[in-house]
Amino acid sequence: MVNLEWYRTFKAVYKHQSYSKAAEELFLTQPTVSNQMNMLEAAVGHKLFTRKSKGVVPTDHAKFLNNLIIESLDTLEKVEASYSKSVKKEDKQYTFGLNENLYKSFVSKDLLETFKHLTVHFEADNQKLFDMVNNQQIDAAVIKEDIQTFDVLSERIMQSQLIVVGHPNIDTHNLKGFIRANELNKIQKWLEGQVWFSHMSTNPFIKLLWMHCFNKKRPKIFTNYIIPNEYFMLQELTEIEGVAITLKHNAQEFLDQKQLQLIWEPNDYPIRDYYLIAHKKQEPFFTILKSIFQN
Repeated sequence: MVNLEWYRTFKAVYKHQSYSKAAEELFLTQPTVSNQMNMLEAAVGHKLFTRKSKGVVPTDHAKFLNNLIIESLDTLEKVEASYSKSVKKEDKQYTFGLNENLYKSFVSKDLLETFKHLTVHFEADNQKLFDMVNNQQIDAAVIKEDIQTFDVLSERIMQSQLIVVGHPNIDTHNLKGFIRANELNKIQKWLEGQVWFSHMSTNPFIKLLWMHCFNKKRPKIFTNYIIPNEYFMLQELTEIEGVAITLKHNAQEFLDQKQLQLIWEPNDYPIRDYYLIAHKKQEPFFTILKSIFQN
């Protein structure tokens, strides 16, 4: 049975009329080319090349064989080149960095279905994420700061309010009255009497709430449950009566399904901006990500 590689080698020898030049084109040794031509000649039963002082000359049998296979071989090589290019494009490995607590908000089904290979890198430190993009250790990231440099692309892709959410069974009738009347002291006491969840032991969201809404630096709150992942914290909150502070964007799925209720959305609590960044060399990846996040 004839090996297809023998035909490929035959084509190169026929074109160059030289075993050595054919070997250079195919990245083979000259003895390998010679051996393949000997096996092809044995398979077809005819002499294909006559050696001369400089190279080889195709025989009439070689000319006839060339006419038979050249069109089909060219087609096969075009298919091979096209397939290789397609596979190379599909197999591109991208790395996308973000804070673990933002995973459910930003790594959507659309993002995973768009790329055949995607590695998600978790990093809580914004500056580290930026440095990794800037040094091309990862291809793109989501951070909560707009850091502008010459080599890094940046665009705001989302704003999200910080809100207080809670188990749907919590009675908020009195609290809603306090909120309508803007009775901050009573709102504060109501919140202090709740079971609290947090996804960080430092409780920065709770401290921000007390600072911006109650003008106090230290909340009189004991955090009952610390679950170091915001999404998992919200899941647990659907089972146990309590409250927590979270990004509205992260809680929206639970609110829509009525697994959690909106306790308070204070006007004085800060809105967080989130930015997509990527190195300029990854502009095509950056453009695709932007289109996904903006849908």
